[in-house]
Amino acid sequence: MASSMGSTSSATSTSRVNLRAYVLFSAPYSFVVFLLPFYVFELGGGAPEVGAAYGLYALATVLTRLVSGGFVDLAGRRAALGVGGAALAAAMALLGLSTAVQHVYAALFLAGVASSLVNVAVIAYVSDLGGVETPQLYSKMRVAAALGAVAGGVSIPAAYLLSRLIGYAAAFRALAFIFAAASLVALVFLPPETKHLASRHGKTHVAMAACIIWLAFLLGLALGLYGPQILPYLHLKFSLSPFSAILLYLPAVSAWLYGPRLAKPNRGVIFAGVVAMSLALFGMSLSPSPYLFSLFWLLESFGVAVASTALDQSLVRHVAGAYWGRGYGVYQAANNLGYSLGAFMSGYLPGPFIYAALPLAALSMALFMCRDL
Repeated sequence: MASSMGSTSSATSTSRVNLRAYVLFSAPYSFVVFLLPFYVFELGGGAPEVGAAYGLYALATVLTRLVSGGFVDLAGRRAALGVGGAALAAAMALLGLSTAVQHVYAALFLAGVASSLVNVAVIAYVSDLGGVETPQLYSKMRVAAALGAVAGGVSIPAAYLLSRLIGYAAAFRALAFIFAAASLVALVFLPPETKHLASRHGKTHVAMAACIIWLAFLLGLALGLYGPQILPYLHLKFSLSPFSAILLYLPAVSAWLYGPRLAKPNRGVIFAGVVAMSLALFGMSLSPSPYLFSLFWLLESFGVAVASTALDQSLVRHVAGAYWGRGYGVYQAANNLGYSLGAFMSGYLPGPFIYAALPLAALSMALFMCRDL
């Protein structure tokens, strides 16, 4: 039996959601995801080093999520966002100062700590304002993150133009300092404290929460097995320049702007997202041209956006409000643990897309155990 919804409060109006700081904190995403692999290449690394860098990022989130969740519940959402934003600024500054792959490892580990604080705080904040009563709030949160990533995507043409003047490595470092400054500016836009609103939801259903956390682990494992290697794969298979490879992702941006809106906290929606991912990965592995690959990448992104948002929406219903920070800390730690394991393995697998189908198949079977999302 699912946990009780509790009473609805007028304080849970969606119009009060303030995600401006979160948009700015999400801006470095595109920079790190799309430009970092080629920066690692500039420093003398290869696919294993790229996988290790992203793996360390995810590992940092795993190691700190539980502490972050407790901090979010005890110190509050606003305080956690402030500490996380400052840590993100420091991580970007460290990338700007980096001259070796080991420096990149340290910067991404610190970025993982920052992500742990920011993401747990934001999802708890959204839950406070009405996540139980209005699941679409999580969609709004995901779209805010996507808008930040799109804004951060300006770094891609900026890196291209700057690289023609000062070289790719110097351009990457300069942009890292800009993102450090943007993260500090975001601290001005932190939302007010809301943890007192969580008391309206008072029951926990441990078995269902554990089931959802297991699903999050499997989804993270699948993403980690192929995610860090997509751009290197395009670069090597189709002999594309770094910037040409990045441009192939542009159609998939729409998936993160619209996909979360399709999510609902039920098994059918999650299963549909997983099926879309599986079909897309199969197509990506067999695509004879980069343009066809780009279309399958769009389908993959829709699947991830729908499945991950639906899982976000589901957990809040089975964890008492006083533990939302800790509950989502465990949930995100499991997801990041899966991603970390997959990322560390990704650089050594000959075909990352096909291998990712295994945890997705396990996720589909596990859905039948979670009968009341």
